[in-house]
Amino acid sequence: MTTRRFGWSFSVLLLAACDHNGAAPAAPPADPCPTAWLDTPTVDAPIAVPPGNPRVVLHAAATGTQNYTCSPGADGGAPAWSFIGPEATLSDCKGATLGKHFATDAGAPEWQLADGTYVVAHKVAASPKTGAVPWLLLAADGHGASGPLTTARFVQRVNTTGGVAPDAPCDASSEGAVRTVKKIPYTADYYFYAP
Repeated sequence: MTTRRFGWSFSVLLLAACDHNGAAPAAPPADPCPTAWLDTPTVDAPIAVPPGNPRVVLHAAATGTQNYTCSPGADGGAPAWSFIGPEATLSDCKGATLGKHFATDAGAPEWQLADGTYVVAHKVAASPKTGAVPWLLLAADGHGASGPLTTARFVQRVNTTGGVAPDAPCDASSEGAVRTVKKIPYTADYYFYAP
């Protein structure tokens, strides 16, 4: 009896250590971000997310550059720096890379995750900030693949630093020049909202 009980107990332990295919259980998931990482930020009214889109499906921290080109002035005016797009890495709360943020060939902002999921959007409203690019509300225009971004309808850009137009001269001799603003690194938080 004692031997049989021991054998039964050993078998139960062995089965518990394996799944139904006989494989060892998967390693426990990595330590997730705290729930506060998905709390909605406090923003000015113009960039508040419209009602009906309460869920934050992704929060990503961006670090990189905002890029500008020296363009001819409109109607013969003086040349000026014009924004051409960001080049930024998207990270989670622990600094692990999630994907990238850049401009499409048409100049629209795009966020793409490592799994190929992406969202393309356009600016709806801005909240200016001193010494940094504005906080923004953007509306999604297109999605791809099947990750969390495919349900996003709105994007907020908040907590920005840097990224403003270069302080280098933009004149006839530098028309067409492209500058990546690195003096004050561009950082921001992006929140993606879904119904």
